[in-house]
This record gives sequence, structure tokens and C-alpha cells, in this order.
Amino acid sequence: MSKKNILVTGATGHQGRALIRALQNSTDPQNFHVLALTRKADSPAAQRLAAAHTDLVTLVQGDLDSPEAVRKVFDDTKSGRGIWGVFCVLAFPGLGANADGEEKQGKTVADMALEYGVSAFVYSSAERGGEYYDDHIQLDGRAKVMIERHVRGLGDKGLPWTILRPGFFMEIYEGLLGAITVGVLKTGLKPTTTNRMVAVEDIGQVAAAVFRDPSKYTSQILIVSGEVTTIAQQEESYKQATGKRLPSIPGLLARALIMLNSHTKELLADLERKHDARETGKCPEVAEQTAAAKEAHPGMRTLHAWAQEQGGQSAAQEQNWNQVSLLRLLTGRQ
Repeated sequence: MSKKNILVTGATGHQGRALIRALQNSTDPQNFHVLALTRKADSPAAQRLAAAHTDLVTLVQGDLDSPEAVRKVFDDTKSGRGIWGVFCVLAFPGLGANADGEEKQGKTVADMALEYGVSAFVYSSAERGGEYYDDHIQLDGRAKVMIERHVRGLGDKGLPWTILRPGFFMEIYEGLLGAITVGVLKTGLKPTTTNRMVAVEDIGQVAAAVFRDPSKYTSQILIVSGEVTTIAQQEESYKQATGKRLPSIPGLLARALIMLNSHTKELLADLERKHDARETGKCPEVAEQTAAAKEAHPGMRTLHAWAQEQGGQSAAQEQNWNQVSLLRLLTGRQ
């Protein structure tokens, strides 16, 4: 059987690697081959990826900021099997940063996918409590909304799309950034406010399920989430799983950070808005979309299960994991 080529943008990032691991560990991994798109094929991250998945992954060098470079990636495969599917994940531009580049990248990849007739286009966006507030979202969130609208419009022209909307990454709780995040959430959110969370590995599993049966998920939105809980419930789950407290910066420092950084205030306000939308029924479609993702991958992790897997060891964040530094958080500067 000829293998199906899946082009993965952001292949060396968390979600791209999670999909690759899901395909590698599948009971039928022989059906797919991954073309891992990276800016620099000789970078340490790209080389580690290729070495870890020698039979599944081929590195492909290309720049998403250049439509010509993206077209070349598609053209270079035409003499062989071509590109059957695309998993589109785009890098976070930075806290409070302009996201015009992200929007342009997403639309370019989707346009090429339509032009070259891919059979499955999966775009990983972000959960935002339904679509009722879409016209008011700014920056990175706005870019994702505009990419989604563009992708869905291309569906009318023949693009077989599926959109994933992952919740708040559990992996954000790792390292120094994790301690800062926990401190900010504990200090800045109401005690009753819930947050929709997901383990990155589960995003990869859901994406893999879509590629295995694309017709089942065509023109669908899947909200990828393991649980919806308050920060106090999350702290209790973590303690039960590891015997340790969830690392957190002192409340005084967290309050100073919230006071100094407008983008942190906006994050907290957005979490409060999404909680309110769930509680007041402003996003009734979310329940069905969440159930669809759990049907695609029934083994979705809770924070308790994720923390047990981590063994209570807070892994060091990759350098520039999401383009946020402590200085940026404290000052709000880019």
C-alpha cells in the first residue's frame, strides 16, 4: 500500500511532535509518512525529530512567511505521492504581539492545500468558548478566527477541512513559566472560575484519528479537552497524583505582575468570559464539539492523569517555548 504523505507545519513544536508520536505508536502506522516542515532542517530540534522517527519522518525545509517557499514544498512532492494531508499548527507570535504574520501563514497553507487537492486539512486553532465573541477578539485570537473563517470558506470550494480547538495546555504548568501561570490564575481568577484544559499528547491523538478517517470529521470542529475545572480543583488533583503542591509564585508577585501587564489582565478576563459563556449557555455547540473529540480519542487525560505521567517532576521548558519570558510578563514589552 502506498503511504499517504502528511505535511506537518510546526513539526518540531509540541503539537507537531505529538501527532508524529501518535502516528508512530498507532496499530497501523504504515499508512502514513510525515513531511516535517521546518525553517532549518539542520537545526538540533529538527535533527532530533528525524533521528527519533527515522521510518516515519522526512524533514522538509521551508518558510511559511514565503508563499513561494510553501508552493515549492507542494511542487517537490508532485512527482511522487504528492501531499495527501496537512496538519497546520502555527507558532504563537508572543504575548501581546501583532499576529498578522500568523494569519497570513495560515491562509497561505490553506490556499495551497486547496490548490493541490489535499484529502484532509486539519487546522489546530484554540478553544474560545464558542463563536459568539469572535468579532471582539484581538491579536493572536483574532488571527485564529480569521484563519478559521478562511478555511471554512475554502470548504465551499472543495477543501476537506477539520478544525481542532484545544483548551489550555497542561504543559504550561511546567517549569518557571508554570509557577508564574499558577500564581497568576490563583490570584487573578474568581475561585469558582473554571478553565478547559488539555494535554498536548491528546491533541496529537485526536489529529491522528481525523487523518485515519477524514470523511467522518470533514467540515467539523472538535474541541479537544480533558476536563473543565477550577484552579483549586487542579491543585488538589496535582497533589493527589504527585504528593506535591502545584508550583506557584507568591501571591504578592502575581498581583504585581497582573497590575503591571495589561496582556495578563486580558488573559484573565478572557478566561472569565469563557467560564461565563459555559455557565450561561452562550455556546451550546461546545458540548457536541467536545463530545466529538472525545469520541475520536476516548482516552483524553485529566490533569490528575497528566501529572501522574509527569511523576511530579516539572520538566524544563524548551527555550522560547511560547515566546514568553519573565521580563515580558512583568513589563508587557515585546
